[in-house]
Amino acid sequence: MNREIKFTKEDFEKLKVGDKDSFDLLYQEYYLVLFRTALLILGKKEDAEDVLQDTFVSIYKNAKSLSDFEKLRPWIFSILKNTSYTRYKKRKRELPDEFVLDKAEESPTYLREDDFAERSEIQDALMNLKEKEREVLVLYYYNDFTIAEIARICKTFHGTVKSRLYRARRNLKKELLKTNEEYEGELL
Repeated sequence: MNREIKFTKEDFEKLKVGDKDSFDLLYQEYYLVLFRTALLILGKKEDAEDVLQDTFVSIYKNAKSLSDFEKLRPWIFSILKNTSYTRYKKRKRELPDEFVLDKAEESPTYLREDDFAERSEIQDALMNLKEKEREVLVLYYYNDFTIAEIARICKTFHGTVKSRLYRARRNLKKELLKTNEEYEGELL
């Protein structure tokens, strides 16, 4: 039976007082989308898993500080974003640049070969963008946040989010065209 999980305001109130069942429900609702977001930001499965764990620990410890249920989703993604960038900066200090852009390990078993290649190209192109550009693209297109929500998550202005989104789209297109030209060059 595949039922849709919905974390309600009542569950939120229980979570704020430390209820483990409501935390489990929150985890079930958010873990996949948070993992995907961390993976797209960081590009490595192991880092994404670590960030996901740290994010949920922080959510559990700090849930009582959040008063408005409507701000829960942006708050969760804000924690994930901050944790991801802390991890990204730490990893960048630890590893040479050539390893920072390694593409995420993905299992192509559920994808056709062409689908997998296309996804890999997009992920590679995303990893070549600046952090702030990648962040707004992931939040906007992969997580369906509005400009206003992204501004709250990133603690910036609406106009800044719009300009980052514009630059990110333009730069992603350039990266994808560059990849396509390299591929066509290999065929000739």
